[in-house]
Amino acid sequence: MAVGPTFVYNSPRILGQTVFIKRGPHQGKLGMVRKQVDDDHFTVTHGDFGDQHITFERGEFLVYRHRKMRIPIDRVIGKSPNVI
Repeated sequence: MAVGPTFVYNSPRILGQTVFIKRGPHQGKLGMVRKQVDDDHFTVTHGDFGDQHITFERGEFLVYRHRKMRIPIDRVIGKSPNVI
């Protein structure tokens, strides 16, 4: 039995990753995952959201693998390059 290619779309290591919002009132916007609230909810900020912190369900966004957002170091809490 032949098995086709597999892809990991729901990687648990998405903190700090750029995401594309695919559903809801913020559809089409890009942001960065700031923190995980619980198993299925994540806080997104920066990018098109500016300084707003908005919580999304995991099914409402895709990890945007083509481009990593660059955030100026003075806007990151802790101001350490290790945080980015």
